[in-house]
This record gives sequence, structure tokens and C-alpha cells, in this order.
Amino acid sequence: MTSTADFVRPFAEVALANITREYLFAAHHVARRLIDIVPASEKNPAFANSFDWHSSVHMHYLLASLLGTEAARSAEWRDEAIAILTSHLGEANMRAEADFLQDNPSWERPYGWAWAVELNRVLHTSEIADLRALGKNTQVLADAIFELVLEWLPKVAAPVRHGVHSNTAFALRRILVGARAQDRRDVVDALAEAAHRFYAEDQAWNFRQERSGHDFLSPGLCEADLMAEVFTDVELGVWLPTFLSDLSPESPALSPVTVLDPTDGQQSHLYGLGLSVAASVLRLAPSLEQIADQARDYELFAQTKGMLAGVDALMVPGLEAAASDEYMSSHWVATFAWEALLSVQDN
Repeated sequence: MTSTADFVRPFAEVALANITREYLFAAHHVARRLIDIVPASEKNPAFANSFDWHSSVHMHYLLASLLGTEAARSAEWRDEAIAILTSHLGEANMRAEADFLQDNPSWERPYGWAWAVELNRVLHTSEIADLRALGKNTQVLADAIFELVLEWLPKVAAPVRHGVHSNTAFALRRILVGARAQDRRDVVDALAEAAHRFYAEDQAWNFRQERSGHDFLSPGLCEADLMAEVFTDVELGVWLPTFLSDLSPESPALSPVTVLDPTDGQQSHLYGLGLSVAASVLRLAPSLEQIADQARDYELFAQTKGMLAGVDALMVPGLEAAASDEYMSSHWVATFAWEALLSVQDN
């Protein structure tokens, strides 16, 4: 696999093209009255591009993240990227986006919420002053989401375990990381309580029958990812090996899958599946190795090494699709590809 730096320019070009492209656009908003049927840009002045709201949000996140790389410091696209982000993420636009979420509290819940919090986090932690300034603007959006989370979670009877946008664990982990970075203890505590309530008793997840034909997430690995953030080391040492006990290098969940029709927006989710699985494995591996070392559990150590051995093969199809000419994948896959590449870099 080539180095992370080799992907910076093509991914930046994809992100710039996507966040300046209005159509195709999928508007998922429920209209309550005729007046609600207006161009998307009137309701969502920042994120009415890149096919749908959540993809737009995480393409903005991707561009901000790419700007923080060494390769971007002298890139010819740098000034354009900062100018577009500054235009889209202005104070008035962010206030409008926050107001829209508050007026429509179930909209983009929880996937879009999670990416908006992630966008805010990467802006605040940027070494670029212009981007940190934008973080002051996106804070109003993140704060709105934190309040929505606090209102929503006590009413959730059970988590959603599908491998698509509605997956609860995927979003809770990202919102938790963002809330922790801002020392929002009220939000962190609410998320941790919900995670324990939803998942603490789970055992031996069935990875053999997990994958469906339009997943881009592994429900089991998303859950493990979340609980690695929530549990203490002692709790995780007991829970994680038991939860992953059915996962082997031969499990379908760890095998790349062929996309037969890249023009099918649902089937193209499978490109993202390999990437998100790879990223989860890479994040979980250090904890698994530490648990195996402390328990002298050589079987767990071998299981972890076997999981890691499949990472490259899982990533290849998604890396190829991320900057392709097929819009059904290129409007979103690069974000997942970039996060997987960063996970490789960190290991």
C-alpha cells in the first residue's frame, strides 16, 4: 500500500469537487407543509452539496483534516480549500444549520450529528489559525447537537444495530470523543450511561452472519469501538475478548466483498465497509494485544494478529473507489478511506 501522503491531493480534489457540487442531491427532510418544499440550499446553506447533508458535512471534515497534513502546506489547492471552508462555515450559515437541526430534532440523527461534531473537533484542533477561527462558528452547531443528544438518549429503548447510517454505536463513539475534547461532562456521562445500558451485557457477537448487501459499517466492531472508549481497562479486559470470541480471520466480516454494480448507491456502501472495518480493527488491536499480554492469552494474541493481517485487502477496493469517476461512491468514500489510512499510520 502506498503512503498516506500519496492520497492527500486526490482526496482533496474529490472533497473540493463534492462540496461545490449542488446536484445530484438527496433531500431526506420530511416536509410538514408546502412551504417546506424549497431548494436544499435555503434550508441548509452550508451543507446542500455532496449528494446529501451528512456526506457534505464529512467531506468538509475531510478537507479540513487534509489541510493539516505536511503535504498540504505547499499545495496549490490550499488557498482555495481554506476560502471555500470559510465561505461555507461562516457564522450565519452555522447558525442556520443549528436552527434547522433544533427545529427538526430527529433529522440526520445520529449519523449526521456525529460527523458535525467531528468536523467541529478537527477545526478546533487544527494548527491553521483560519480553521480554528471556523471552529468558533461550528461550535453553535456542535452545541445544538449536544443538547439534542441529552434530550434524545433517555428516550431510546434499544440501540439500532444495522450496518448503515442509523447505527447507534458508530455515532455515539464519535460524539463521545468530541464531547470529551470539549470537557462536556454532561454529554460524556449521558453517552457512557447509554452505552452501558445498550451493550454492556452483550457477548459473543455473531460475526458469521453480520454482513448484509448494503452495509458500510460492522455493527459488532462499531460496538466494540464504542465500548473501548467507555469501559475501564479492567472492564474492557473482561468484555472485549468475550464479545469478539466468534471473530476469526476467516469471518465474512473481515473479508473484502466484490461490488458488482458500482452505480448502485446502496451496493457501493460495501466499499466503505472494508475501510470502516479496517479502521476498527486497527483501533482495537492495541487493546486486544494488551489484554492478551496481561492474561498471557496466546490464542487472543494470534486472533489479533490474524485480524490485522487482513487489513490491506479490506482497504484496497475502497481506496480505488474513493477518487473514482463514479459519484455514488466518490461523494463519500474518501472520508472513510482517509480515516482508515490514518489508523494505519498510527499503528
